[in-house]
Amino acid sequence: MSSPLVSVIIPTYNRPTFLKEAIDSVVGQTYVPIEILVIDDGSNINYAEEICNHYKNCTYLYKKNGGLSSARNFGIKKSNGAYIAFLDDDDFWRKDKIEKQVAILETHKEVDLVHSSAMVVTELGESTGNIIGASKTKVSKRSGNVFWNALGVWVVKSPTPLLRRTVFTKDLLFDETIKVGEDIDFYQRLFYRHQIYYIDEPLAFYREFDNPVRLSKQREKYIGIEKKMIANFREMGVHSPIILHKIKIRLAKQAVRNWNSVYPNDLIKINYLTLFLNPSKYIWEISDFYANRSKPRKQ
Repeated sequence: MSSPLVSVIIPTYNRPTFLKEAIDSVVGQTYVPIEILVIDDGSNINYAEEICNHYKNCTYLYKKNGGLSSARNFGIKKSNGAYIAFLDDDDFWRKDKIEKQVAILETHKEVDLVHSSAMVVTELGESTGNIIGASKTKVSKRSGNVFWNALGVWVVKSPTPLLRRTVFTKDLLFDETIKVGEDIDFYQRLFYRHQIYYIDEPLAFYREFDNPVRLSKQREKYIGIEKKMIANFREMGVHSPIILHKIKIRLAKQAVRNWNSVYPNDLIKINYLTLFLNPSKYIWEISDFYANRSKPRKQ
């Protein structure tokens, strides 16, 4: 019996520096078959096609610039694999990542996503010794039905997940209107529907360096995402007033944490009675005031 095809989607935009290393880490996987789709999200220079052409299983696809969510969704639609993985163009993988993850999905039919911890590396790709992932006391909370322990607290690390193709439905794709934090929205909604599995090993390498144009460094742009997340939960069929209220409480706490991390000199203190009775107050005010470049009222 043949092994299932894995599609690896690598979006890139005006960043040629690390793309070859990312592709090499996929080509060097111990698992086959793999197809690689490099999605050029409207780069000003055509570097990605030349790099991709050096690999027989790498397909270069160009699209008009639309952001990371748009590039990933485009790649999903163009892919052929039973399993899909995402890799940012500045990260890379351990050579046995896909082999280990496919084995889990093949033997655990109830699981629809496998993720892991990741090793943090420098701009030069050298290990910092830091690992991002679950602490030893919380490993068990990263597998199974994780929705309520994850909501507003954590999501999978960006270079680590492998997903079944079947999770991607009309109402469960990356939200293309969210330019920063799209993974927070997508994976929290995925957790609502699907079971996941955590491998407590760093199967991927996450490159961390100081560059103000990196989306992960633009923390202020995460502010207000909770308002959109509530709308997306509704659109995917979450209508129970009790469940929506619980979701809003979790996301209100997240909204306040995001604000306070960006504006430590203008902290918002939570009134827990208000939080319980009207969590939307925090979500809507933080979103609306930030959108207008004004600060929310202190509670």
